[in-house]
Amino acid sequence: MLVRLLRYRPRSVAEARSRLRAQGFSVEAVEEVLRRAEAAGLLDDVLFARLWVEDRLLYHPLSRRAVKRELAEKGITPETSEQVMEDLYPPEKEKEIALKLAQTRLARYQSLDPTRRTRRTVAFLTRRGFAFSLASHVVRMLVEELSDRESGELSD
Repeated sequence: MLVRLLRYRPRSVAEARSRLRAQGFSVEAVEEVLRRAEAAGLLDDVLFARLWVEDRLLYHPLSRRAVKRELAEKGITPETSEQVMEDLYPPEKEKEIALKLAQTRLARYQSLDPTRRTRRTVAFLTRRGFAFSLASHVVRMLVEELSDRESGELSD
């Protein structure tokens, strides 16, 4: 049963425990299987957390807070989560990621009036878990940069 679970995606120890218990296996049997799986390298919370954070950064970027919350929901300890986050997603990187997301979103909303465009982009970033202050700062900065560029083009 555990091997079937691991075919779809890596799992944390807590996820595997929960799924096996939900299938009706006894506590003793589940703990024995988990112990063997960890010894064989099939379950590793640090590796799982690293893969989860890397996946988030590449395919579905979220704020640091949102990624930490997801790791906690997957049963990753705060210590492991903090260690992995410090290695792969340091605080300085959060603004960079918010900036990239905002650039993409502003381009998508190009046909909207500037107020709606700004509001929707800030809302998008906050839904991704970024603090409102960071989201509004990044969007304001990009909008000013765009308007400066556009006014420079008009004066040429």
